[in-house]
Amino acid sequence: MMKKMAVTILLLGATVGLSSAIAHPTGVAYETRGECERAAAASAKQDRERLVGAGIFPTVGAAQSTFHDDWRCEYDAEEDAWFIVDHRLD
Repeated sequence: MMKKMAVTILLLGATVGLSSAIAHPTGVAYETRGECERAAAASAKQDRERLVGAGIFPTVGAAQSTFHDDWRCEYDAEEDAWFIVDHRLD
């Protein structure tokens, strides 16, 4: 029973990780924070309802909260640009 549960959790984690990585463009440079925030919001919107429908999150709000915490716009002084940064492993 525990082995089956562990496999299920790993598969769900991989699904969330893969789908979020696809939708959240971390390698794209944005000129302004506003552009970065709009891109992050658009990618979260694409994923949240699909992941709720798949049963990975119980509500759209739970998915959105997770995306807000895990994917943030940060300024890179060396690049002189804003990037969406993945904080899921922090």
